[in-house]
Amino acid sequence: MAAAPESEQPPASALGRLDAFMARSPWHPRLVPFFAYIVGLFVIGVIADAYLPAYPVLYTLQCAVVVWLLWRYRRLLPEMTLRFHWTVVPSAVLLTAAWVGLGYGYNLLLLGERDPLVWEAEDTFRPLFEMSLAYGWAALVLRLLGMSLVVPFFEELFIRSAMLRSLHDWKTTRVGLVQIATDLPLIGEWVSNTGAGKRAEAMPPQLTRNLETVPLGAVTVFATAASTFVFMMSHAWRDWAGCIACGVVWCAMVGWTNRASLAPEQRAGLGPVIWSHGLVNALLWGYTLWSGDWQFL
Repeated sequence: MAAAPESEQPPASALGRLDAFMARSPWHPRLVPFFAYIVGLFVIGVIADAYLPAYPVLYTLQCAVVVWLLWRYRRLLPEMTLRFHWTVVPSAVLLTAAWVGLGYGYNLLLLGERDPLVWEAEDTFRPLFEMSLAYGWAALVLRLLGMSLVVPFFEELFIRSAMLRSLHDWKTTRVGLVQIATDLPLIGEWVSNTGAGKRAEAMPPQLTRNLETVPLGAVTVFATAASTFVFMMSHAWRDWAGCIACGVVWCAMVGWTNRASLAPEQRAGLGPVIWSHGLVNALLWGYTLWSGDWQFL
């Protein structure tokens, strides 16, 4: 049997297969770094519970993997820019104040009850400082670098790019969710046999079509609410009020700095919200050191 043409042959190496996978769908380069970080959190939690001194090394590896993915596939992510905008500093200062104030309000509502997710940072860093002052500071500085220089890139690509554009309006989002449900185990066949399922399967993938066709600056109220909800779900309950404030402001920033009235070369991409997100996280790190309140780390 004749060999397949070179262009049709599968990549020979694991890296080649990863490259092909990332280029196959606009979702892949925007989802993989996010989920790589989430999986890394789980792995770090399990290993650090058994051997806490491994935390700094594991956190460094986690961030290094995400940075490598973002750098290698940057050409697939044209919205990932470093463009600055005058709204960055005022938005970051106001959002940091809102995050802290709303966080304390949450604690008042809890009437003193402790949320285990809130105290994870204290349970991690205090023992490291007790082991060694240098080791504790090294871990704390690594946390600053990760939360201010790494997290904003993959979170904004996932939330304010992939989610904000794919969840553009209720009608296409509803169809897209039904399409996803038809592929799920257990319920997929049942959904496929419903009227909504049959209509959805006859249409092209709606969420992917939105991601490919909706420009970054075309922000709607529904997309802001839906993407912010996803943002909330990736954080602890205590942070939800702060997530809402950040979600609304950052979606508005995306819309304003990429509005259709601007010339293409004037549109800032995700740069302003990446800067604002990074500055908020850095200010929260500084507030933690100043106040000794670890819940904001």
